[in-house]
Amino acid sequence: MSKPDKEYFNISDQQIAEMEDGLDMDKMRAFDKHNEDVKIMELTKTGLELYIKRFGKESNIYQQCKNLIVELDNNIEHTEKYKDLL
Repeated sequence: MSKPDKEYFNISDQQIAEMEDGLDMDKMRAFDKHNEDVKIMELTKTGLELYIKRFGKESNIYQQCKNLIVELDNNIEHTEKYKDLL
């Protein structure tokens, strides 16, 4: 923030630093949340893969499991891209 902006908004350097620290903490919390989300999606994907491996194509939900794995891959990819934007 430039000096004229600080004067216009009547904001001290300390207040600016506190706002920036708050934004950094929010980013860290969001990043941690998305990391946890990815871990859960990966665990779910592993569980579905184990189910398919155990019960095979004879299972009545084989195709749904395969479809869910594809959707989970898409969700993981989108979440990773979002984390990169943070």
